Parts: sequence; C-alpha cells; structure tokens
Amino acid sequence: MSRIKPLAGGSLALLLTGTLIAGATSAGAAPEDGVRAPDARSAAPAPARAVQTSPEVTARKLAAESAVPAPPASYPFQPRLKVFPDNPADASIARGAFPYDEIAPRLQRVMRRTDAVSTQVVGQSTQGRDIYLVTLTAPETEEQTAQQTAWREAIKDDAAAAATDTALQAGYKMPIWFNGNIHGNEWEGADMTLDYIDRVVADYEAGDSAALDMLRGSRMYFTVTNNPDGRVNGVRATALGLDPNRDFITNTTPETTIIRDLTDDIQPLFFSDLHGYTGNLQVEPTGPPHGENYDYDLFIPHAYESALAIEDAVVDANIAGNPLTPAGGILIPYRDIPSGWDDWPPIFTAQYVAFQGAVSSTVELPLGRGTAPVGVSQPERTRINKEVGAVVMDTTVDYFEANADALLDNQIETFRRGAAGEPIEPILDPTTVPGPTQWQSEWDADGGEAYAADLPRAYVIGTGATQRSESDAAALVDFLLAHDVEVSRATSEFTVDGTTYAAGSYVVDMHQPMRGLANALLDAGTDISDRVADMYDVSAWAPGLIWGATTAPVGSTTDADLPVAVEAVTESAPVGSTPPTGEYLGLELLGGAELRALNDVLAADVPVTWLPSGVAVLGDDAASYAAASAAAAEHDVAFTAVDPAVLDTEGAKGLDDLTVGYTGTADDRLALGEMGFDSLTLLTTAGITDGSIDLDTIDVMYLGGSLSFNPATQQAGIDAVRAYLADGKGMAGRGTNAVNFANTFGLLSATPVAGSGAGTGIVDIDTPEGSLLEPVAQPYAFVAPATWFTALGEGTTAEARYAEGNPLVAGHWNATRGRPAAEAGGQASVVSGSTAEGANALVFGTLPTYRTYTKGAYSQLGHGLLWGADSVEGVQPPTDPEPPVEPTTPEIDMTLARNPIVVGQQPRARVELDLGDADVEQVTLQIRKAGKVVTTRTVNRDGSFLIGFPKQPAGQHRIRAVVLPTETTTRAASDVEVLRVRRG
Repeated sequence: MSRIKPLAGGSLALLLTGTLIAGATSAGAAPEDGVRAPDARSAAPAPARAVQTSPEVTARKLAAESAVPAPPASYPFQPRLKVFPDNPADASIARGAFPYDEIAPRLQRVMRRTDAVSTQVVGQSTQGRDIYLVTLTAPETEEQTAQQTAWREAIKDDAAAAATDTALQAGYKMPIWFNGNIHGNEWEGADMTLDYIDRVVADYEAGDSAALDMLRGSRMYFTVTNNPDGRVNGVRATALGLDPNRDFITNTTPETTIIRDLTDDIQPLFFSDLHGYTGNLQVEPTGPPHGENYDYDLFIPHAYESALAIEDAVVDANIAGNPLTPAGGILIPYRDIPSGWDDWPPIFTAQYVAFQGAVSSTVELPLGRGTAPVGVSQPERTRINKEVGAVVMDTTVDYFEANADALLDNQIETFRRGAAGEPIEPILDPTTVPGPTQWQSEWDADGGEAYAADLPRAYVIGTGATQRSESDAAALVDFLLAHDVEVSRATSEFTVDGTTYAAGSYVVDMHQPMRGLANALLDAGTDISDRVADMYDVSAWAPGLIWGATTAPVGSTTDADLPVAVEAVTESAPVGSTPPTGEYLGLELLGGAELRALNDVLAADVPVTWLPSGVAVLGDDAASYAAASAAAAEHDVAFTAVDPAVLDTEGAKGLDDLTVGYTGTADDRLALGEMGFDSLTLLTTAGITDGSIDLDTIDVMYLGGSLSFNPATQQAGIDAVRAYLADGKGMAGRGTNAVNFANTFGLLSATPVAGSGAGTGIVDIDTPEGSLLEPVAQPYAFVAPATWFTALGEGTTAEARYAEGNPLVAGHWNATRGRPAAEAGGQASVVSGSTAEGANALVFGTLPTYRTYTKGAYSQLGHGLLWGADSVEGVQPPTDPEPPVEPTTPEIDMTLARNPIVVGQQPRARVELDLGDADVEQVTLQIRKAGKVVTTRTVNRDGSFLIGFPKQPAGQHRIRAVVLPTETTTRAASDVEVLRVRRG
C-alpha cells in the first residue's frame, strides 16, 4: 500500500513500500479425506478480521479492520468448510439452480481431487452464511506466494519501477476475477462458476497443456455467490434490504465490504460481474456518460474488444433457446445503448473495481424470471443461461490470456499516472490511443463521451476552526483509508489558498496510485444535465460534500508539492473525550456518531436534556459521567463541560430512550439505525386503526412513506393520531407523504412540488439565520428527485431553502421529465410547524436517508426527531445554595506590655480582640515580627489577652498581632509597634 511521507523542506511525496502479506486464515478444523493444506501454519486458524453485519455499522467501523481474512501464505489452501443444513425452501431449487447448502460440499469434493483449487471463507453474509473465494492456480510455496504479493504491491506502489521489472513481467501470475450472484435472484452466476471450476480442474487433471499453462501463469479468482442470503430467499437485495450492486462505495452491507477489501487484495487485471436478466445477453462496456475519474484510454480498447469477442463466440455457439438481438448479436451498451446504461457513478461493482486499473464488465444473462419467452420453464431458463454463461466465461478467459501482458501494462500505467499526478485527459481523438481499435468508430467526443475530471493538488480535511464536525471528519478519513486511499496528517500549521489549517488537519495528496477513486469520493462531481438524455442510476454521490465533514480541494494536480510537512496515517486520530468529573456535560449533536452516543446514553437510563442549539446535556452525577465516558469511548465523540444555566433555555426538553414509529423503505430504517435509533416500530394505518399499534408507546414519528387514513373506515386511527399529537408528540419526515400527513393533522400548511422525476444530484442549500436547523446547518443536500414546498401557511416556517437560481451542484436534472432545477431555486427545501398542544413537525424535501449515502444529513434529521420527540423530565439544575454569610471583620489592637526591655527579658503583648456578631468556635491569634510568625494562640472568645513571645536580641523589632480568617470572620491585623531591646 502506498504511503505519503514528509520530505525535507516540508513537502509531500510518496514513499513506496512493498510489505509482504504473511499467514492465512482457515475457515474450520484440520482438513480431512485428502483435502490438502500445505503445512500446519497455513491450515491453522489465524485471527479473523471482523465482518460488520449490523445495520447501524458506519464507514468508520468498517474501516477499523479489513472485512476479509489475510490471503493464504501458500497454495493450495484447503480447509474443511462448514456444511449448512439442507434447506428445501431455498429459492434456488425452484429456479433449477444449485442450492446454497450444497456449495460447500461441492467445493470440498473438488479440493480433494486436485492441488489447483483453494477455498477461503472470506466472510459471512448478513444472515451468517459463508461467502467463498475460490482460487485456481498451480501450487506455490510460501516463498513463491510472498514473491507474488511483493510484485502485486510493487505494481501499485512503485509502478514506474514495475514497468521495467523484467522478473515481474515474466513471473507475475496474472489475476482474473469472476464475481457471481451479487443479486440474489440472479442465480446462474454461481452455477456457471461452479461448472467452470469443474471443467478447468478436469482439464488440469488430464494434463491439458492449455490448462497447465493457464494455472501456472495466472490466478483465477471466483466469489461463488456474493449474496447467499438473497440467493436462498429469492430476492435481489441483501438481508438488510439494500441492493448490493448500488452499495459501492458506501459498503453498508457486509457482502460489499468483502468485495471492497478483496479488490485491494486481488488487484485484478480483468473483472467480470455475473448478473441477469436483460432478455438478450448483455456485456459491458457501457454507454455514456463515462466516469470522469477513469483513465478511459487504458480501459475502453480492451473492454470493447473483449465484448466483441464474446459476441462472436455466443453467436457461433448457436445455443438453442438463447435469444439474439434483431441485429443477430448481443447487447453491448457502449455500442447499442446511447443513453441509460452508463458507468458514471462508482456505486456498481464493476465500476468500482475498474479503479484498480482493471478491465471490468457487468454481464447480464438473457432469460429472466418473467413469463417471456412463453413455455420455457424456470429450470430450462437456468440451463440455457448456464450454457450461455459458459461461453462467456471461456471467451473472457481466452481473451484475458491472449492479452494479459497488455492488460498488465495498462494497470501499471494507471497507477504510474496516479503517483506522478498526471492530469486525466479526455479522449478527443480516438485514433491517437494505442491498442485495439474497434471502439474508435463508436466514440463520439462531441456527443458527450469525452469526460475527464480536473484533479486538485490535494484535498484538505481540516480540524478545529476549519472543520464543521470532528467526528464526521474522522469517519470520512477512515472511510477513505478503507478504500486504499492514502491520507496524511499535517505536523504543523499551514496556509494554502488563503486558508490557514491547524496542525493535525488531514491531507489527501492526489499524487497517489488510487487518485481516480480518491477524487471520485471527494470531488463534488459535475452537472451533466445537458450531456445525456437519461441516466441508469444516480448521477452524484460525493461523500466529501454530503457526509458532514468540511473538505476543501486545493490547487491543481500539476502544481508543486504543498507547503506542509505530513505523516501518513492508517486510521483517524481519536477525537473522543470527557471533562473532569463534577461537571455538567454537553454533547454537540453534529454527526451520526454523536446521535449514536446520545442513544446509548438514553439507553443507560440517565437523565438527558436536549437544547434547540443542538446540544444534549447530562448531569454532574456519577451515573451520567459513567454513561458519557462509555459513549465517548465507543463512538469517539467529545463531551464538554457546560454551564447548567443552559437548562433554562427556551425549548429545552428532557429525553427518554426513544421509540420511533416509522414508515418508509429499508433506506429509512437503516438510516435511523445508523443514528442509533434501535427501537423502531413500523407504522401502518390498519395497525393504528385496529389498535394493534399503540401510539402511546411511540415517542416520535418518522415518515418516509405514506400514513393516510380513510375517514369513512379508519376514524379510530385518525382519533389515535390526534390523541398522540395532543400529548405534544410530533414527527419528522421526508417528501410528499410526510407533508401530506402534516397538512392533514394541522402540524403545518404547505404544498409539495416535485422536480424532474429522474433527477438526482447534490444541491446547494441556504439555511437562514435563526432557523431551527442553524445549529446543524449544511451547505449541500442530496435529491432523487427534489421536492420543494410552496404556499406556506401561517405558522409554517421555511427552515432551509434551495439556493437561488439553479441549485444543482452536480448530477442530472433533465427538465424533460418534470420541472427544471431553476424552478426549485429559492424555494423551501425544509419546512416546520407546530400545533397549539406543542406537537412539532419537520419535513424535508431533500433526501436525508437515501441508501445510507447521505450520512451528513443525519444530524439534521436527528435534530428534527429530537425536536418532535415526547418531552419527559430531564436533567435537574443544581440546588440553589444558602445565601453566603458576609464575614465579619474583627477589631484587633495590640500594645507591648513593657517597652523598652533589656536583653534576656521576655516580651509580652496585650491583644484586644472584638469579634463583633461573628459566630465562631475559636480563632487563631498570631504575633508576628517583621511579617514572620513568632508565636500563636487559639482563643474561643473575644476579649483581652496577654501573650508572651520569645526573647529578642538587642535592637528594634517591628511587632504586630494578626487574627486569622474563619468561615465567618476575615483576617485582621493590628498596627505595628516597635519593640526596643537594649543591652544590659
């Protein structure tokens, strides 16, 4: 992995290292029945790196450790695999596909046959099913595997040297990777993978020279079924309800986190993601718009030529039942779909893997689950798809083998350009691009295909005064590191582009191998509304803008090094803390981490008061401090000392452990979970009407979906909602459904207006001074599509507005499918209102919960939920103490009993003390000489006291009496008298 280090003179530069990966992880007990393990070391269990499966998982926790075990130390690696119970309900069976529970035994059998097959369990699905990575390659010793690892790392971390390393070029085992069944009910990707493995093993066992050469010169990787839960359950999504092929780059699901981390471990030259179904076989590359952060000149020539090779092979195979296009071929989106099937966002598996300098492709098998073609059973569809898939895999591997050297050169060049900081150049003249030429006639530079991002010199993620949220910044840094993006930290203050950043600010130098992915994650993106008619999916994402952290691009990639000394980091610096005990505690709720911490504190059953300023206040008692300390450690958030006087703030309310009643999608549920709201009740009109859902148990509503009642048949439900609101409990929500509910029940009055139905993107937002959202204001939001609010009635407030003019910062908002972006300019994007009983409502026209992409909006949505929540008794202010008693100042006089005296005589002082009305048990009198105490006496009353003190030498001595202070008296002193002592 590349690292950044400081150079002399305080500049950024790349330190390239090649750390060998040693050790291996076994999925179970020692091998049996002839299953090989190279030695005890590689077969023994190694420490596993945890797979995050909770819906509440954040990018920060996902980044803490890799989701996959370390690669094997040598090959073959053949552990005993866990066998899952027979499951007759597995949806694969009805499709005629291979049941999940039979995969492990099948892999176990093939490992018993040959030393060319290795299998790792690289993690578990959401529901706990094993995910397998199968590797086909000729056996390797530990030394040979270590050398392969060193070469792989050198390709990325020292690409310039790798380009001329003849030993690497001759000895590196070229990696190719097939990913099967990421969509659960697109079954055949796993089946054709298993069949392909069997065919290669049979050829290898038979001594076939082509198979021998292939496995000696390459590593073939297969994730057999990337989504086993969806496979068994017969659904597209994972068990979290998310589409995993939209979960790059967020990686909320463990299934995609595994692929993210394998991508770095494998670093493939060619990647094929096996899907279905499009009626005709479809093989990428895609049509426009093309992702602007790729070196497309290194990608498109081989991507298109390999697709053409697959087309020729499939046509020549003449597979019965396989439908060809009217033109007699297959679908290749680059050639056949000019709009609506693009590689613009890196949220898809193939488009994510492409940042490794790989040729990557999504393959869509032809025959789906529907009725067409009529009369073809589900098992027969599977058989045909598998036969088509076999041709696809064979042809892909043939192309890969024939072009492996060129593919390796292109991968090395991708990383070399990144490390050198070269600009990404658009392809304006395709004839100047070396390599295969078939793609050139289809390229339309003037028609919107020539995309290239302008790279900055670096991105700065500031700290202190330049950072909105320290916890969101830390989460963003860990997120970047999880994606193998290099991040450094400034060791001193520096100024760039007119802004001074504190020491400890993070710097993402864009002179790094993964510069394309780094820019895709941090850049705002581009407004492409006028470039293409339609987009396949989202057209903007930008964690650097909409994840709550403040980031800033600085300079241009062609600039000199930044004037800053840095040190590379492998994780974000801790930001969590609590002040000393005995203080009232405050938690500023600026991000998802703080909301999770707050919910942990509420679950600990300690009093909490929420302030409209966005601060949660805890008491100064031991239980509150213990809960805060635990939350700070768990979520890395900072509690601060606050003046308990803030508890008298208008609008302050006590909070309890909240139960949220919600409507909406899996997106909404997951977002609520990521904010720490783990007590969730799905609301339905039927359940509220028949009483099976008791709104007395609900503290606040979140409405992402409809909650509307028919007065003719559901009056009881309407009455229940009215009773809920009469108790002062409110709601937050998004879109037309939420505002309709709020309108119906008198929480506010506003008319929702929908923007372009296909419009997605990032918009500029203005938050007015004094807004409810001002404490958690953010400059950007996400829309898909946008909603805005007009005709605001009395008592309804616009808490945020779309920026004047065209508010679209990046994305695709084409007016042909609805209202243009300019109509949203200046309109309300978030509105609020309240009932007379104090029930509050906050409704978003933007999307704060979309696919967990919009983590920065959590602080605003959380603010709305807490504002709308039921109010309980909160933190108690400190008890007023008794008024302090003004201390009495005693009157004290002193005279010397004899003066002068001769040497040897004991001096004495007569002290007259009047304590006035002071209530004291005793006071201390001192006789001092020149300020130093010479004697002390304690008395318990006022009066006249004769006090002797030590004999003094000849001379003059300044003497005075002092009474020390008590709780009710002050210090007082007599006038000074001079004691004269004469020689005898």
